[in-house]
Parts: sequence; C-alpha cells; structure tokens
Amino acid sequence: MGATCPRNCGQRRGCAEMRSLSRRVWLLSAFLAIVLVLPGELRADLLGDVRGRGALRVAIAGSVPPYNAYRPDGAAEGSDVDIARALARDLGVRLEIVRITNSERVTVLLSRRADVVISALSITPERERQIAFSVPYGSIGVLIAAPRPLQLSSLLDLKGRRVGVLAGSSNFEHLLRHVPEARLLAYAEHDLLVSAYLAGDFEIMSATGNVVADVNARQPRRPLVEQFQQTEFDLAVGMPKGEKALRDWINAWI
Repeated sequence: MGATCPRNCGQRRGCAEMRSLSRRVWLLSAFLAIVLVLPGELRADLLGDVRGRGALRVAIAGSVPPYNAYRPDGAAEGSDVDIARALARDLGVRLEIVRITNSERVTVLLSRRADVVISALSITPERERQIAFSVPYGSIGVLIAAPRPLQLSSLLDLKGRRVGVLAGSSNFEHLLRHVPEARLLAYAEHDLLVSAYLAGDFEIMSATGNVVADVNARQPRRPLVEQFQQTEFDLAVGMPKGEKALRDWINAWI
C-alpha cells in the first residue's frame, strides 16, 4: 500500500487522487497477469461454441484426391468429406465446409476461421508447435515418381534436381528437412501441380499414388513411374491448441 497523507498536508486532494490512480493501476496489472498466465481459462470452450451455434466449421483444401477434392460445381467430395459429415452428425450439428488451399490448413485454425481441419492433414513436429491434433484416424503414403529412363533410389538422388510438390504438404516439409539441396517447386493446388508437370516444368514428383495416377491418365505416352516410397504419415484432425474438451470428444469418437 502507498504511504498515507499527513493530516497537515496541503495537498490532501492530490494525495487521494494518487492513491485512487495507484489502486486502478494495481487492479489493471493483476488482470493482465491473469490473462497472460491463464489464457486457456478465459477462452470460450470451442466444443460448447460448436453446439451453441449448431454448426461445425470444417476446413478442407480439396488438393489430395481421393481424400478431398472439389467438383466443378464447388461441391466437396472424398473420404475427408465423409469423415466431416459423420463427425458433425454425431455432434448433432450441421456441417459447414470452409474451402481453403493446402498451405492454409494451419493458419485457418490460428485465425479461428474454422473449428477443425480434416484435409489429409498429417502430424508433424512443425505443425504440433502451432496446433493440436486428434489421435490418428488413418495414414497416407507419399512416393517419388519420375518418367523413364530416370532411375532414383533414395532422397540423395534428388540433390540439385527439380522436384514438384504440393505446397504446405508434409512431404514438402519432409524434403526440406532431409534433402535441402533439392530444387523444390511448390504448387498451391493439385491441379496446378499436375499441369506444371505436363508443361515440362519438372520431371520428378513427390505425391500420393492417386496424384501420379491422375498424371498418367492425362499423359499415358510418358507415364510417371514410382521410383521409391518417400515416407508415410499419420493423418489426424487438426484443431486450435487449448481446446481439451473438443479434443477429448473427437479422440473418443475416432
């Protein structure tokens, strides 16, 4: 507490105002300390918000068929869409799909534009520093493909070579970590990646088998051939950090 004002002080009113100001500053400091130390306690519960609004906002990129894709009329389809529908149904709310690009799968949660992401989202250390994940509900394999006569047997063979890959994908991050000497050409959407290969922008592709099959269906005369499996990732539902109730519910549901 501050010092009391002497009875014979000629500035008793000023002293009282200073004490009042000091109390307000102290209360404001205490409030800020609570906000900084206990942010999770002050946030609204996302699971409660979803049930309160009667809708689950699920972000889906549509870049990795058959997991997710958008038809020409804008409708979403794929196994991720089926999972999103089932999740919303069992929560007792309607589904609202938030269309994003592949590279927005983390930022859409940080900005709270979506409640969860179900979009072939794999668990990586980089992403775990920013968002939370459910337990895995599946896995996805990524391969390195190239046309003959190229022969590649390991990531070391990619050094100095141009490799087409989906931007914001786990295989993109994996290549950055394990073969930084590769010349990575990243594309925001599945169709852009395929079109760039068909245009001759690169010869080597890091992608799922379905993307490779799509390329070969469009250009059967010079098909991509699997060289080796790059890696395999666990797939999970992504959500903002600190939402324990929502995470526990989804984990039990999975």
